[in-house]
Amino acid sequence: MTLPLGNIPFLNKRIKFPVTPHIPGGLTTPEQIRQIADIADQYGGSLKIVGNAITIIGLTLADGEKAITELGCKGESFIAKTIRSVSFCPGKPACPRALQDSTPLGLELDEEFFGQELPGKLRIAVSGCPNCCAEPLVKDIGMYGTAKGYTLAVGGNSGLKAQIAKVVAEKVPSEEIASIIRCILAYYHTRGKTKERLGQTINRLGWDEFIKQTIPEKYLQTK
Repeated sequence: MTLPLGNIPFLNKRIKFPVTPHIPGGLTTPEQIRQIADIADQYGGSLKIVGNAITIIGLTLADGEKAITELGCKGESFIAKTIRSVSFCPGKPACPRALQDSTPLGLELDEEFFGQELPGKLRIAVSGCPNCCAEPLVKDIGMYGTAKGYTLAVGGNSGLKAQIAKVVAEKVPSEEIASIIRCILAYYHTRGKTKERLGQTINRLGWDEFIKQTIPEKYLQTK
């Protein structure tokens, strides 16, 4: 029988457990924020704003596991080889600069892809305009809105071996984005090595073959 980590005395005594409830896109409610604050008070933790999330820090493993259960939501994972929370800006109509409504697309992608296991961690970002406030060009899969659809870039990351994503498709309608991402993830899942980022996999195998396998010809970047 597998015991919860909090039931292992050595771990529970020595290790503090940061609890980060999954809040898609950082869109929350006053009620959820109050609940997170109440849980932090209950278990003697403190709060830290981390990107689009609120983390309760300073909890034991046992209390951390109880806290995430009481919050009734998924927890973020910062070490697993999975798809992380999708980042997205407000988009239309909230932002006057936005050319696309990035929030519904970001929520759709988060709902489908968050938490899926892959050879390495993977980040997705959606920006409503070329200002790229969600930093899509340093994400494994990123996109920014234009007047004619989304420009899709792949292979970026801001880690120790940082690289800028490469634009691979243009004028992609929002309703086609998820299907293209499914193809990209299938490619990565079958060809990526353990802990290898998507961009590293593509660099190793070649961009031409990757694009041929994943990007519909009608959306290929114009020369």
